[in-house]
Amino acid sequence: MTAMAVMVFADGDAEAAEMEKAKVVATTNPVVKNSIGSARGEALFNETVEAIKVAPAAMVQTYLTKLDALARKIGSQDDKNFALAAVIAVATADGDVERAEADLLVRFKALLGATIDVPSAQG
Repeated sequence: MTAMAVMVFADGDAEAAEMEKAKVVATTNPVVKNSIGSARGEALFNETVEAIKVAPAAMVQTYLTKLDALARKIGSQDDKNFALAAVIAVATADGDVERAEADLLVRFKALLGATIDVPSAQG
């Protein structure tokens, strides 16, 4: 949920399509549903979004630091790829991937040690 909230603000604006996709993923993702539950997943996402809204530039950096530590806790390659795929879904929800979003996806891929491809920036 944290990575998806950070991705929503990657380009500085919380696009409506990205917010909606992130909420859907936060509540329907099977890993979330089977671990903390959909309601808690949605609550965590909403809490993170509200915290980032206060000061987006500073808070995104704060959450990126937290994500560095969280990424190390994901064990299996499938889970790493699944986590990155969820964030990619959010980044592409509005129909394009801006440079800041593409850069963040590359960073998440490296942090996770994921093996799936990330989309390039368009335009």
